[in-house]
Amino acid sequence: MTPIFCTIEQLSNLFKVDYSSLLSMLHRDARQYPELKKFNRYLLAEVVALHKTTVEPLEVHLETSFLTLYDVQELLSERLGPMVYSTVLRKAAKGEIPALKFGDTYRVPEPELQKWLQEKKISYRPRNPRP
Repeated sequence: MTPIFCTIEQLSNLFKVDYSSLLSMLHRDARQYPELKKFNRYLLAEVVALHKTTVEPLEVHLETSFLTLYDVQELLSERLGPMVYSTVLRKAAKGEIPALKFGDTYRVPEPELQKWLQEKKISYRPRNPRP
């Protein structure tokens, strides 16, 4: 696979994260991991690898759509039963759902989430199951 290099603006738009916050995070990351940055562009695969919360690799492309945890809560509530935001946040932090963490913000790649739901990798037992 051909490496994909992105500007901070492209990454900010892709991940739906504030440009200035992402800029400071990526500059800090690039100091620790010089392979991350080349000619003022960042290697997408390395950014994903550094910020993912799961052990498994995540496949992300420039066309990947990302969800906020509120969007994920809505989707999981429809599919698995009523789920509160704090449960989704905990699952993202523990790597129980595929997520990327930028500062205190999580973003979930929609295709990966759908794949995990199909493969039944996300476990959840609602307290009050639907009748």
